[in-house]
Amino acid sequence: MNMEFLVEVNGQIYEISELVKSASYTDKLNDGCSKLEFSYIDDDLRIQNGSVVRFRYNGANIFYGYVFKHGQNKQKEIAVNAYDQLRYCKAKDTIVVKNDTIDTLVRKMCNYFGLRVGTLTNTGYKLPVSVQDDKTWLDIIYNAISDTLMNTGKWYCLRDEFGSIAVRDLEELQLDLVLGDESFAYDYEHEKSIDDDFYNQIKIVTDNEKTGKRDVYIAKDSNSIEKYGLLQYFEVLDKNANPSQAKSKADTLLKLYNREVETLELKCLGDVRVRAGSSFYGQIEDIGLNKRLIVKSVTHEFVPVHTMSLEVML
Repeated sequence: MNMEFLVEVNGQIYEISELVKSASYTDKLNDGCSKLEFSYIDDDLRIQNGSVVRFRYNGANIFYGYVFKHGQNKQKEIAVNAYDQLRYCKAKDTIVVKNDTIDTLVRKMCNYFGLRVGTLTNTGYKLPVSVQDDKTWLDIIYNAISDTLMNTGKWYCLRDEFGSIAVRDLEELQLDLVLGDESFAYDYEHEKSIDDDFYNQIKIVTDNEKTGKRDVYIAKDSNSIEKYGLLQYFEVLDKNANPSQAKSKADTLLKLYNREVETLELKCLGDVRVRAGSSFYGQIEDIGLNKRLIVKSVTHEFVPVHTMSLEVML
C-alpha cells in the first residue's frame, strides 16, 4: 500500500500518511460533491476549515478538495470531512438558460465560483429557454443532464477530477473490469421494484395555439399495463414544442421508464479506477447477471486494506 496524504495548513504543506488511522472516499452520480472522511493522530498539526487536502493511492489521483469540518476526541484523534469543488455549487441563484448546453452552463458556473475547468464534453443539445429561479447551480446542471438524456438518449455526468470540473459522457467511462462471483466481489444485495421511476404509459400534452385546445400524445405498453397495472407519467410541454417533438419525447420516455428498477449493492476488493458513472461487467450466477453495469455510488475504504461498496444501476 502506497498512500500519499497532503494537507495544507497556513501555507505549509504536511505529509501525514503515516498518521492516518482511517480514510473513506464517497462519490455519487450527479448527486453533489464527492467526500473524503479521514482521521489522524497528531499533537502538533491542527488542521483548519478551508485547508487543502490531496490524497493519492498507489500512484492514482483520488481526491483534491477542501476541509469543511473537523473535530477531535480525548485520544487526540482528529476527524476531518473534506469535499471537492462542487460543494461550492450548492449555492442558490437565479440563472437564465438561453442557447445553452450542459457544458456551456457548467463553464458559466465555474466562472462564477472561480473553479478550475477540466474536460467539458460538448453535449450538442440546446436546452429549452428558461429562467431558473431560487435553485442551486447543481440542481440546474442536473436538470439539464436529465433533459438532455430524455431528448437525446445520451447520458452525462458532472464531477470533480482531482481539482478540475468535468462533464463526461458515460460511454467514455467504461472500464475493462469484471466484478462478481469469481472476481473481486465478496457480498451483494439485489432488489427489483416498480415503486419508483417506473411508467408504462407516457402522456405528453402540448398547447395548440391554432385550435386553442390541448393536443395529447400517448405512448404505452399494453403488455406491461396488463402485467403491472397502469402507471402513468404526465408532462405538459411548452407551447414552442411541435407534434413530432412531443411524440418523440413520449416514445423516448417509454423506453427509459418501462422496466423494473433493479438495485444491486456489491462489496468488493478495491479498484482506484471505480467512480460514480464508471461502468464495469457484472457477473453473478444466482441472479442471472451477466452484463455491463453503471456505478450509481461508491465508497472506498483505504485503511487497513482497500475495499469498496458499490450501488449500481441494472
